[in-house]
Amino acid sequence: MKKIAVLEPGAWGTALGILLSKKSEVSFWYENLVLSEKLSRLRKNEKLPGIKIPKKIFISPNLEKVIKNSDLIINASSSFDFRKTLIKLKRFENLPPLFGIAKGIEKETLKLPSQIVEEILGKIPYAHLSGPGFAREIIRGKPAKEVIASGSRPLLKRLKELFQIKPLEILTTTDLIGVQLAGAVKNALAIGISLVEANFQNPEIKKIRPELINLGLEEMIKIGRIVGAKKETFLGPAGSGDLILTSTSPLSRNFQFGQNLLLNANQMRKDIQERKITVEGFDNVFALHKLGKIHKLNLPMINEIYKVIYKKTSPNRTIKNLIKLAEVG
Repeated sequence: MKKIAVLEPGAWGTALGILLSKKSEVSFWYENLVLSEKLSRLRKNEKLPGIKIPKKIFISPNLEKVIKNSDLIINASSSFDFRKTLIKLKRFENLPPLFGIAKGIEKETLKLPSQIVEEILGKIPYAHLSGPGFAREIIRGKPAKEVIASGSRPLLKRLKELFQIKPLEILTTTDLIGVQLAGAVKNALAIGISLVEANFQNPEIKKIRPELINLGLEEMIKIGRIVGAKKETFLGPAGSGDLILTSTSPLSRNFQFGQNLLLNANQMRKDIQERKITVEGFDNVFALHKLGKIHKLNLPMINEIYKVIYKKTSPNRTIKNLIKLAEVG
């Protein structure tokens, strides 16, 4: 894979593009003309402070130029813009394999990224990456164990070779549904866990946090069983590993959102709805609650997080209810 196109890269997409540029020709596409020109000139993405985008990475608002003769297209859009970016690709023929990094479920359709790809572009080879790690740490050399999933074993082999770049350690699996679902569920759960943490001093939260994480993992596995995912996927880096990191690190936007809910819930809801900040867990909570209703799943933790976000239940009440759930086990 000598030429790679990265579409709408934020922090993680930019970090991956920079890492891949060490061995491949990489191009970035942004639909926003002003943003594209700014990044091309300044070589700085504000979502990845202190990191320079190499000059050899071509940045353009011209999608046709960016994807021309590419061997892989990475859709780096967030889950709520994933479909929009794919629609832009629909007019092109003979597209190469696609690769996604979004961690979410489309709230209107309850579709995962791979399912949206199939709906819009048909049976094109698709792979998805997920796992624990933050872009600003990985790009500075912190090791990270990530998982790439695809239904195509030949594509998995090629991608494993491509991503043999320090500091990444890549595992592969054919459980495409499980890897995508794990990323979406952990985002939603992290909001509730961090909300509880915001009301506790360190020694106290150390007792309740593992119980909340275990309870969340049970709900993740329960949802996975319904959609045909493998249990072992949720017990690995893409599941429990990512859930633990996202639920405990201030670098996580879902963690930050959960903590800030306690301080100013109304303002946080407003900022998310107006897309002033990107928190994929916000939409994921809605989708997972809806999925639970459809399949009559008992998802008490997801339901509590749903109520504090969408039903405007008091954050303090939600904290008490989540603690009760954890204590019951």
